[in-house]
Amino acid sequence: MRYFGGKSRICKDIATILNENRGEGQIFLSPFVGGGWVEQYIKGPKVLVDKHKYLISMYLELQKGWLPPTTISKEEYLYIKDNPDKMPHLTGFVGFGCSHSGKWFGGYAQDSTGRNYCLNARNSLIRKIENGLLDGSKFICSDYRDLNPRDCLIYCDPPYKGTTQYDREVVGYFDHNEFWKIMREWSQHNKVFISEYSAPEDFKLVWEKNTKLDMKSNRSQDRVERLFTL
Repeated sequence: MRYFGGKSRICKDIATILNENRGEGQIFLSPFVGGGWVEQYIKGPKVLVDKHKYLISMYLELQKGWLPPTTISKEEYLYIKDNPDKMPHLTGFVGFGCSHSGKWFGGYAQDSTGRNYCLNARNSLIRKIENGLLDGSKFICSDYRDLNPRDCLIYCDPPYKGTTQYDREVVGYFDHNEFWKIMREWSQHNKVFISEYSAPEDFKLVWEKNTKLDMKSNRSQDRVERLFTL
């Protein structure tokens, strides 16, 4: 499942840094799990959080053995969009995996080649499961501001400033100034790493790499992904 801000091209690089900085038995916390690209390569106990209730519902159902469908018609897509709470886990899958650019119900994904976006999204999830995304994971639907972590290794992949937020309808507006304030507070009792294009001056750059914006379209945009800490 790919969407704006996805980490498919750089997930192994970031996971390597996180694994190297993790203490023995230390809990790994991801307050913005999203598509779980980095998290699939983190071993051991993981607390994976997201405010998006349909996304978390999908992950919880995957842990029970559910697998997404291989096809979704446009009519089914529109029905699920209009009835999101009938099967929340399916809504979580379809809303991202079967939509243009992976944007939450941003239009039924189809093109002239007949590409099966639903099957591609399903296969992507299965690969992540095989890589370990669900292993040792506890999924929680929560706003990151309601968390109170202690002695954790934390990886934050928040909505990037100045970019399209993947779903304001469900998760609301993201306050970037408040986010950095909370990261400073968390860093007093945890080891915190943040993915972003830029950060306030008191945060230290620990890694960067040229990449492209990850999206389902023929357009590509060069970006420099960066990882920061205090």
